[in-house]
Amino acid sequence: MQQSGTARDGILDAAQRVAARDGAGHVTLDAVAREAGVSKGGVLYHFPGKDALIAGMLERLIAEFEAGIARRRAEYAGGLNPSLRAMIAACSCMCDVERPVAMAILAAGAQNPDLLAPLRSSIGVHLDQLAAECADPDRAFLLCAAADGLMFHHILGIAPYDAAQRTRLFARLAAMAEEPDAPVRPGKALATDAPYNTCAQEARDDND
Repeated sequence: MQQSGTARDGILDAAQRVAARDGAGHVTLDAVAREAGVSKGGVLYHFPGKDALIAGMLERLIAEFEAGIARRRAEYAGGLNPSLRAMIAACSCMCDVERPVAMAILAAGAQNPDLLAPLRSSIGVHLDQLAAECADPDRAFLLCAAADGLMFHHILGIAPYDAAQRTRLFARLAAMAEEPDAPVRPGKALATDAPYNTCAQEARDDND
């Protein structure tokens, strides 16, 4: 991640180093103060508690992600599905972020889900963009969700494939995003609901 020169960003840089080196559980105000070379009061001046510090880390992570999407959307302007392609590319680049940094944010979010509100809002904005831009929003949502899945597999360290295969999968998603949407014939029912209805019915039967 890019280092910044302000005192606030210096503290966030220190928090990221602690997360990357020592793990999510060690991102404390005291540890970050030592890493940043400032007093605990100096940390508290910018971040009045650990939740605020984690929120600051997430805020900057989202800002970097959004900036990456904006750059790529401008690059893809004039082509098919520029926002979708930009989101897939940005998810691929997010795999270069140090995993413990993202894990620190996710771990804190599990303890306090309110911290993830900005992330939920960001995802909602992106889905609105896809709905407005893509001829088949459902297909776009699925491709975007697949890119998110590859990214989170990496962040959580649960991917059953190596980096080379992840690169190929992202390339496949990118290629699919450039393909025209297949038209849905009028009056043709989609089969997508059936498996979910079946599962829901099975769940009800199990509870009877």
